[in-house]
Amino acid sequence: MGTGTSGLKAEVSIRLMIKGIEDYLTDPSVMTVISEIVIVVFEQNIYDKYHSFFQNFKINNPRVSAFGKSIELIKGDITHQVVDCIVNLTNSLLNQSCGVSGAILSAAGDTVKEECKEIGFLSTNGVAVTSGGNLESSHIMHIIGPTRVPDYEPAIDRILQECHKNKFTSVALPAIGTGMAGVDVEASIKAILSSILNYLSDTLIPSLETILIIVIQEPIYKKYLEVFQAKSKELKTIQREEKIVSAMNHGVKFNFPQAWTDIRTSEFQEVILQQTSQEYKNVKDRFFRSASVRNFEITEIKRIQNVPLWQSFTIIKQTVDRRNIGQQNIRHLYHGTHSDAIGNINHDGFNRIYCGKNGVMYGSGTYFAVESQYSCQDVYSRLDANGKKYIYQAAVITGQYCVGKRTYKEAPHIDGDPNKGRYDSVVDDTANPKIFVVFHDDVAYPEYLITFKKTS
Repeated sequence: MGTGTSGLKAEVSIRLMIKGIEDYLTDPSVMTVISEIVIVVFEQNIYDKYHSFFQNFKINNPRVSAFGKSIELIKGDITHQVVDCIVNLTNSLLNQSCGVSGAILSAAGDTVKEECKEIGFLSTNGVAVTSGGNLESSHIMHIIGPTRVPDYEPAIDRILQECHKNKFTSVALPAIGTGMAGVDVEASIKAILSSILNYLSDTLIPSLETILIIVIQEPIYKKYLEVFQAKSKELKTIQREEKIVSAMNHGVKFNFPQAWTDIRTSEFQEVILQQTSQEYKNVKDRFFRSASVRNFEITEIKRIQNVPLWQSFTIIKQTVDRRNIGQQNIRHLYHGTHSDAIGNINHDGFNRIYCGKNGVMYGSGTYFAVESQYSCQDVYSRLDANGKKYIYQAAVITGQYCVGKRTYKEAPHIDGDPNKGRYDSVVDDTANPKIFVVFHDDVAYPEYLITFKKTS
């Protein structure tokens, strides 16, 4: 669309088309019958550019929620972001021609360059806002970027305050300081996240809803992602603890599974079950209801005792039970994993920041199977160096559910009515569900880790 007589660039055309499609399909109020969309391209050069876009397109970017706002890390070009404002780290004359700043001015075009000339001079602590010119962003915010880590917080504070002043709801930041300033990459992302969180915690009802951090270079993105994921875990732990304290102050009682031991002396334990115990036999028998005894052999079963994780799970369960009276709200399901993820899951639960590694056919959440044989597939429970495979038996709050869609980032509203709240989970088939997908991290508890191997 638009690549003929309208003269729209192919790269812009496909981005806008996908944005329109995504906005439509991810609107929980839309109950569409559309199951497939085909984009047809006649000219080879346009097709190549469309195809290149699809190869790099990711619907699921790592994100964290803090103070009701979304912070998202995106690998891509900042000039392509569809936001209210992108940030340009420039010089005092607003005419920097190299690096990301040069790319922004070049893509924005002559209109923005003229606006910058009219502004003339930018002080060290100044902020200037121009139109977005040819960009998909509505505005560009120009600021002299920090060159030392101590300068990050006041600079980012100015950026976010200016967003609030202009009632911007979304902003895209570059990888601040990692270019000509030469700031250490890890120190850069830590300072960015710390500054954003401090602003959000200190500001009463900021207008911003979404803050994007855009990185185009793969090595920088990898380091940013590593720090981003660690911060996500840290925030989730803090939020979980605050929720538990609040619940206890309101008289919520926590009943732990009867089999748990030494709860008062240790908040976390991995207990290896004795093969002669009834608990081991129950987990094993349930596993082999669908998995074949001829194909697999269980070598170990561990009970995961994580007190804070169980308390957080219980709080959500009680809420769902009150809402769905007389309904089966919890199911014991299976989740295949690989050895590298076990430590994270045992200590922090199932984290959606890692979703999408095995597909997102029914939405961007955490996937669980009704039958263990499904999770036994190598794509889900990958072999480690010793030929072992790993599956969790998990307690999952499934509650009310509907059929999922690839575009869901959270469960849709019940019957499309926001006043009814959202479904608790989505499935592959409501009449006979085999797969459940949940969109909140603490609605699934890893009860047992089953270690097994192939026998043939």
